Amino acid sequence: MKLSNSSCRSSSNFSGVYRLTGRIVEFDQHGSPYIKLRLSNCDTDYIAGLDVDNGTMPEPIGYLDQVTVSGIECGSNSLGLDVKLHDIRLASRDEVNMQPYLHSLPRAYCSAPESLDKLVTSVRSLKSVHLKNFIRRVIERKDRLEVFLNAPASRSHHHAYRGGLLEHSLEVARNVVAMIKLNEPNMPRALLELGFVAGLLHDIGKTFTYDSQGKPTNAWSLCEHDALTLEACAIALAYLDRHEPELAITLRHIWTCASPGARYGVRPATTLARYVRDADAQSAASNKFSHAFRKTKSGLVRKGSEILWTPATKPLLSHTKSKHL
Repeated sequence: MKLSNSSCRSSSNFSGVYRLTGRIVEFDQHGSPYIKLRLSNCDTDYIAGLDVDNGTMPEPIGYLDQVTVSGIECGSNSLGLDVKLHDIRLASRDEVNMQPYLHSLPRAYCSAPESLDKLVTSVRSLKSVHLKNFIRRVIERKDRLEVFLNAPASRSHHHAYRGGLLEHSLEVARNVVAMIKLNEPNMPRALLELGFVAGLLHDIGKTFTYDSQGKPTNAWSLCEHDALTLEACAIALAYLDRHEPELAITLRHIWTCASPGARYGVRPATTLARYVRDADAQSAASNKFSHAFRKTKSGLVRKGSEILWTPATKPLLSHTKSKHL
């Protein structure tokens, strides 16, 4: 079947802005070439075909670029295409900015799609437009998004698997919010959301220390990821300096003082910094315990120089009325 003659539902038009996550030249059964493309976003991805006889692929378009496409959806066809494209071009800045937040994160390349869904839902629920734009400027970068979606949070300490960085980052962000609501229920919404952002991006410097396959880079051995966090957020911090300078300096403070031992020499001056520190430690500890006790439910487990302990417990009697803690 030739692409130009493939069966399509002409009443179902297809258009939108997507990440280009794959491109290859294929040949149909008649030997006619066509360009096979993969178009992805945070919800799904499509396999599209572009007829080289009736359309051209702009040369500047590269891997993970955001593109604006139009065409029609295809029915059952031997080429296995979802879409037959009529046009493809680089998306303009305005078109990109009009997309929902985190829309461009490619689900097809995410090792933990359930965590991606939670991330997208949480970020879109923020009320601060400036903080949502801040997150977009950090994460939705084609030189960073694959690593953020696929890197481990550590090599062996905790969340040491593909997608671990995303899972850990989201856990820390959500736990920061939970602690604030429990301990400071009257904290202003703007600061509550700032705590979420600080927790979510506290380890973003690790996108420099791993590659898109989750393997350590030279930076892993040569640099502290804490310092790289400020570098990863530099463009976004410059944006926030113009719109919410108090929030920008608070993020810098949280990320440079919250580490155990205050490695930068500045003690936490806000409870947000302590919440991020504690949420980070608790997420790491719970994941480490979960992994250590995956084969046994209780007892002593040695992990390196550490001793981990889970006491044996008896099941509660079902007829006993339990009291609320």
